[in-house]
Amino acid sequence: MDEMTNYTNMLRMNEKVCEEKRILAIDTIRRMVRDNEQITICELTKQTGLSRSFFYKNAVVNMELNAALKAQQGKILSSKRDKKLNEALKETVKLQKVEIEKLRMEKSRLTFEIKRLKNEQQNDLDYSLIEKL
Repeated sequence: MDEMTNYTNMLRMNEKVCEEKRILAIDTIRRMVRDNEQITICELTKQTGLSRSFFYKNAVVNMELNAALKAQQGKILSSKRDKKLNEALKETVKLQKVEIEKLRMEKSRLTFEIKRLKNEQQNDLDYSLIEKL
């Protein structure tokens, strides 16, 4: 009787662990769909720590995965890599805008300096002409 109880407890624990894995996998799939992330088995294994075979062999998870993949067909999706690249590009654009503004100010200063020097040169020319008269 004692061996039977241990066996039953072991089966319950195994079922509980399986259910936790199913919930984790399905929640991750649904979150990826909600966030418009591209769903791949590789990405699911990274995010959940579950094996690749789990996503293929577990019928409930496999049905959820196939439904999500079917729903994503034809959509433009983003991956974490794309998001990181997008953030990096935004930061680059921000830095370039600051640099452009600095260059515009420098251009304005130099334009003003050129006008001042031309006026000064014209004045020097006028004075030399006046002195010759």
